[in-house]
Amino acid sequence: MPMRRADEERQAAVDELTFTTALLYFRLRKAAGELAGEGAQSSGRRSILKSLATGDAQTVPQMARLRALSRQHIQKLVNGLLADGLVELIDNPAHRRSRLVAITTAGRRAAAATSRREAEVFPQISRGISLADMRTATRVLQSLNAAFEGERWRRLVDRRQE
Repeated sequence: MPMRRADEERQAAVDELTFTTALLYFRLRKAAGELAGEGAQSSGRRSILKSLATGDAQTVPQMARLRALSRQHIQKLVNGLLADGLVELIDNPAHRRSRLVAITTAGRRAAAATSRREAEVFPQISRGISLADMRTATRVLQSLNAAFEGERWRRLVDRRQE
């Protein structure tokens, strides 16, 4: 069955958005390394520290689900953060075996230093993009992310596998 014109346009728009988002992701990873300099936190480690600094302690599986990454990958990042004293493992009242990863004082200092470096540069790099446009882009990306995590996505994938 041929695709309707509106569906073709929507597919092209989603394709362009996802490709551009992927390019931005890789550019941001590179920028994070450039801002952090020698002995820098990788973008993955930075992401974990930032989420722990702004939220509650989490399990490795929770972090992996949030990022759509393997538990093993997140565990490697956490192990490095543990070795550097930036996070610690604490008891999890909800689960005996899956401990919570919590940020340490040193981890909070590292996350704050990263945030300060970014605050010096990010406002300058985003000049020329209105605040309203950035907020709209954020809402669109959040909505698309939620759609890929939702039941409709699961049904579409399951139907293709039949």
